[in-house]
Amino acid sequence: MSEGVRLAPFTTLGVGGPARYFSEITDASALAEGVAWARRRGLPLFVLGGGSNVVISDSGFPGLVLRMNIRGVDARREGGHVLIKAGAGEDWDELVAASVADGLAGFECLSGIPGKVGATPVQNVGAYGQETSETLVSVEAYDLATDRLVEVRASECEFGYRASRFKHRDRGRFIITGVTYRLIESGPPAIRYSELRRYLDERGAGEPSLAETRRAVLTLRARKAMVIDPRDPDSRSVGSFFVNPVVSAGEFERIRERARELTGDADAMPSFPAPDGHVKLSAAWLIERAGFPRGVVRGNVGTSTKHALAIINRGGGTAREIIELAREIEAGVRETFNVTLAPEPVFVGEREDKPND
Repeated sequence: MSEGVRLAPFTTLGVGGPARYFSEITDASALAEGVAWARRRGLPLFVLGGGSNVVISDSGFPGLVLRMNIRGVDARREGGHVLIKAGAGEDWDELVAASVADGLAGFECLSGIPGKVGATPVQNVGAYGQETSETLVSVEAYDLATDRLVEVRASECEFGYRASRFKHRDRGRFIITGVTYRLIESGPPAIRYSELRRYLDERGAGEPSLAETRRAVLTLRARKAMVIDPRDPDSRSVGSFFVNPVVSAGEFERIRERARELTGDADAMPSFPAPDGHVKLSAAWLIERAGFPRGVVRGNVGTSTKHALAIINRGGGTAREIIELAREIEAGVRETFNVTLAPEPVFVGEREDKPND
């Protein structure tokens, strides 16, 4: 158990003060011990994974931070599928790369997403038309309500667009220790997203392989600074800071009319079909049309020069600066389109550092 460990170096955004107490967790037994230790002292608990989807307060965390580092990958065949169980502390993109190299379909469009395996069910991580929920079989987790390891089947996870029971109804109840996925042996890649399809078509990849699809996704993400690269200051972020809003058909028509007033062409506003007759909008498009183009600068933070949806630490930035810019963007989009953007990262620490309070 360590004291006063700075958390900023463990995050992709590079902000955050110290943890009062800090411990690395390498197995379920150590996890249970850490939970019990914090309870005996009446301390709040926070589990830190890859740090790619968190904004940690400048004052740090006043309790115990458990850094998830449970490793291990096991695979077994089941018919034409392969079941892969991975520890929550495994690097997500390394797992994707290994699966693609083994000819296993199901992860290829999720290439380049930073973070650990344990985070994928929480957000129902998705990109380029593919989501975690498509391949997830079950989640192994420590249930803080019963103090035991449990298995949560996919059908019990309540998956939605960037949502799950772990993020909403049971937020704070479970600590994920492992995830099992079902991949397809020698399966075709999932080419559903128009941007990905255009990119592959332009390169003559009519029936791309899994490896070609992965390379294409990595290229497209890198163009938007959505692949962590120490040489690229635009990638010092949590990726997409806001979730693409999903609206009703009636709201969509109202927003299209507003887009027509601003641009003269309502069809210029990107939109995508969503379940139950709803429509998904592009948060990045709304942000830019609300007056926040790529490369906005606010002190030590700003928006990426490659993608307006990424708020970046330009060097020496603080959590408060990040939050202030996020609030400014939220207010601008609300005023321009009457659309409320929902932040994607988890906010950790003092209440006054969080948005929407």
